[in-house]
Amino acid sequence: MTKREIAILSFKVLSIYTFIQAIDKSYYILYYLIYKNQLDVGRRLNLVMTSVPPLLLALCGVILWYTSPLLATSIFKSTTPEDGSQASLVSIQIAAFSVVGLFILATGLPNLVDMTVVILTAGSIQGGAGAMIHDIVVLVLKVALGLWLLLGSHGLVKFIRSMQRD
Repeated sequence: MTKREIAILSFKVLSIYTFIQAIDKSYYILYYLIYKNQLDVGRRLNLVMTSVPPLLLALCGVILWYTSPLLATSIFKSTTPEDGSQASLVSIQIAAFSVVGLFILATGLPNLVDMTVVILTAGSIQGGAGAMIHDIVVLVLKVALGLWLLLGSHGLVKFIRSMQRD
C-alpha cells in the first residue's frame, strides 16, 4: 500500500467510527420523538440540544468520508497523488497522528457545542457552574489538542525521530 492509500483508509475507518458514535448518541432523540405530542417549549429545547451532537458527528462522518482523498493529499504535501512510493514508518506515523487528531477533534467538538448550549440556555447555573466551566475548559483543550495533532503531525514526527536518535 502506498502512503496515500493508508491515509485514505484510515480516514474512512474514522468516518465509519464517527457514524457509529452518532448512532450511539442519538438515543435521546428517539425518546423526545416518541413523546412529541407532549412537547412544550422546554422539551423542544431539550430535543434541539440533544440533536446537535449526533447531527454534528454524522455531518463530520459524511465530510470525512468524501474528503479523505483531499485530506490524505494534504498530509503528504511533498508527494503527488500519482506517486506510487511505498509507505515508510515516518509517513505512517504522520498519517496516524493526523487521524488521531481528527478523531479527538470529531469527538470533542460536538461535546463542546453541547456544553456551550447547556450553559447558554440554563441562564444562571447555581452550584454546578464551576463543574460546567471545568468541563468546557477540558473540552476546549481537547479540541485544541486535536487540531494540533491534525495540523502539526509533521513536527511531532520530527520531534519523536530526534528523540529516538539521542
